[in-house]
Amino acid sequence: MDVELRDLRLFMALVEDPHFSRAAASRRVSQPTLTRSLARLERALGVRLVERTTRSVALTESGERLSAELAQILPRLDAAVRSVSAHPTLRLGFTWLLPAELVRRLLTGFERTAGGRIDLVRRDDRSGGVLSGQTDAAIVFGTVRRSESLRVVELGTQSRVAAVSRDHPLARRRRLHWAELADHPLVVNAVSGTVGPTMWPASARPEVAVTCRTYDEWIAMVAAGRGVGVLPESAREQPHPGVRYVTIGDAPPVSLLLVLPTRAAHPLVGALEELAVTAARGETRVS
Repeated sequence: MDVELRDLRLFMALVEDPHFSRAAASRRVSQPTLTRSLARLERALGVRLVERTTRSVALTESGERLSAELAQILPRLDAAVRSVSAHPTLRLGFTWLLPAELVRRLLTGFERTAGGRIDLVRRDDRSGGVLSGQTDAAIVFGTVRRSESLRVVELGTQSRVAAVSRDHPLARRRRLHWAELADHPLVVNAVSGTVGPTMWPASARPEVAVTCRTYDEWIAMVAAGRGVGVLPESAREQPHPGVRYVTIGDAPPVSLLLVLPTRAAHPLVGALEELAVTAARGETRVS
């Protein structure tokens, strides 16, 4: 059976995001490359893994079984390769936003204390790529469902800001109340976002104007004036020319989480956790 590891990894990209163009972009390949890779894998296995229509992509029973096995095997394979590397690199995932000062402390402190290097990897999924094995650990905002495969450590909380287009009526405000946002349609990131209409009382919930799957789509819709978005305070560190951030004085705080695998962990993940917890408390001292 002639199966290429690259084809297995591209198949898992499609499992993670069942949309050919987005899955291809996440692996930095073209859509035709992903299509050919899947066809090659299906020929090698002699089964159909994916049912494709003009509107949807769905795994077959064989595809479900293969994805379940690969979700366990690929992280172990990556860990085995990294364990013997003379230049240990830890892949730290994030969804769309990272606190700049925390990251600076991690990058500098990890190299100095653990003897390794951190590569930042953006993945638009709730676990920051840890669940799929694309990253060794992740720092994300919001909530992550705990499971046998994941361990979650809360590093702290942040306040939230409203994101509005430059010509939106709220852009002239310096401060908002949480309840005021119920009068304005929301732009919601359904994959890795931290805010949805159910966070407001049932009697006064905002409508959802647009639902997106990536941060790039989300910020573009906000900048275009399609609706209002809500982000952690760290958003101010990454300004967008078409968006203004407005303080929400009484918004519920959002958790900042470190997501770790419970199996086949990177050999330096323990050092990362210790450093991240210390850095989040503001106790890291890097000379």
